[in-house]
Formats: sequence, C-alpha cells, structure tokens
Amino acid sequence: MTIEHAPAAAATSATGSIYDLGYQPYDGPRLGRREAVTALFAHSLRASFGVGRGGRAKIIPIGLAGLALLPALVAVGLQALLGRAGVAGQANVTSPIRYDTYYGYVQTLVMLFVAAQAPELLGRDQRYHVLSLYFSRALRRADYALVKGAALVTAILIVVLAPQALLFTGLSLSDRDVPAAIARNAAFLPPVIAQALAIALLLGTIGLAIAAHTPRRAWASAVIIGAFIVPPVVAQIVLQVVPGDLGRVIVLLSPNDLLAGLNAFFFDRAPDARAVARADLPGPLYLATATVAVALLLAVLVRRYQRLAT
Repeated sequence: MTIEHAPAAAATSATGSIYDLGYQPYDGPRLGRREAVTALFAHSLRASFGVGRGGRAKIIPIGLAGLALLPALVAVGLQALLGRAGVAGQANVTSPIRYDTYYGYVQTLVMLFVAAQAPELLGRDQRYHVLSLYFSRALRRADYALVKGAALVTAILIVVLAPQALLFTGLSLSDRDVPAAIARNAAFLPPVIAQALAIALLLGTIGLAIAAHTPRRAWASAVIIGAFIVPPVVAQIVLQVVPGDLGRVIVLLSPNDLLAGLNAFFFDRAPDARAVARADLPGPLYLATATVAVALLLAVLVRRYQRLAT
C-alpha cells in the first residue's frame, strides 16, 4: 500500500499553493448607526461588570456592587427586629441607615467602582488600537464617547439604586400594614432617584473625562481617585483660611461636597458634610453647578475623541 504525502510536498514547495476554502463575502443587510450604538451600549454595560470576560475581571465590579448592598441588608434586618418588638414602620426614623443617608455609607465603594471601570471601558480600546475599527463604520466619534458615558452612568445607577430598591422592598414588606408602608416609603422615591442620577452623572463623567486621556489603566485609576479625595481636603482648608463668600463657594469644586449639598437639597434636610454645613449655600446653586460640571465634562470627553488620532 502506497501512502501519498501531497500536502506536505505542497507546503514545502518553493512556489507555495493557493487553496480555495470557500470564503464568501457578506451579502446580508447592512445595519446602520442605531444598531451600532445599541450594540456598543450593551457591550459596554456588560464590560462594566466584567460580563463576557474572565473571572478576575468580575471580582472588582461585582464585589463592590455586592458590598454596597450590605447596609441595606442591615437596615432591613433592623426593621424585622423592630417589627417583632411591635414598633414596625419606624425603622426609617430610628435607623441610621436611611434613604437620605445611604450614599454616605457606600460613597467610597461607588468611587472605587468608577476608578476601576472607567479606565476599563476606555483604556482597552486605546491600548489595543481598535478605535479605527469602530470609526470605520456607521459609528461616529461623538457616538462612541456618549455611548460609553451612558453605559458607565447606567452601571453606576445599578450600583446605587439596587441597595435603595432592597431597602424599599424590605421596609415595605416587613411592615404589618404593607399598603401603608409602601405609600410611606414611596414618598422617598423622587429624591432617591434624583440623587442617584446626580451621583452617576457627576462621578461617571469625571471618571470618563480622565480615563479618556490615557490608555494606562493604573494611571487613570490613580488620577480619578485623586480627583475624588483631594478636593474635599482642599475645601476644608480653604474654608478655614479664606473668609467670606470666596471661601464658601470652594465646596462647589469638590465632587463629594457637591453631592452632599445635593443630597441635603433633594431630601430637604441639614447636610452631614461639615464643609457643606459651614458654607451654607442654597440648594439650587449645587444643582446648577452639578449641571454645568456634567455638561463641561461631557464636552471634554467628546472633544477628546474627535481629536484623538487612530
């Protein structure tokens, strides 16, 4: 019996060989800009939590999101104990973990989430030089920047609102009079949603505006953390040193203090942050400042990608 070695001979031939493997060009429908935007948003939102990647990519985002639920679990447990003691329905008053104080317990976790995931959303595409592939089709540069921003803002909203939803459900269903408890807790929904949007938009745009300027994840994360930590310290010092209105308005340049002022404004309560309490600025001023800051940061983000060489 004779064994033929034709493929080996072809592989070692000096002239080489061409094989027809039957590849065919794509002749189906060409989807447009809307489908490209939708696909990019879905992919980016999944990437914000490490979905579709290895287990190590999920540890930080999902771990931080899980830790953000712990105060709500404690508050719900306290409500259950109060229910057994016959004082159900008063947990939102007696517990330190309430709708209006919740962000104070998880703000560090949310900031770490932004510092970790904003560079993840933007840095990888720059580092691996795939932006030209995105921009070669229907997707525009501004679309890319804004869709990435929308995905991160949505991810932050999930991290911030999931504990509030758990708190709402626990406080309502553990009460003996469930309909009355639902109505009582529903009054807190508008300020909860408003504060969550303020947190997601302000922190998300800060993180993305910084991460867009470097493909190096470690550097971007460090600068983002610094942008969250340093301004409150500076605001405290300036308030003590500089008298008058100039010292008071410095809190508007601190993301933490700005969010604390918005929290007090939305929930109609005294601010917890010492710098915000000392500044004693009107609530609408915090809202106007946050709106302008988000708009400017989005403009910085979009302009960065319009000028970025690919």
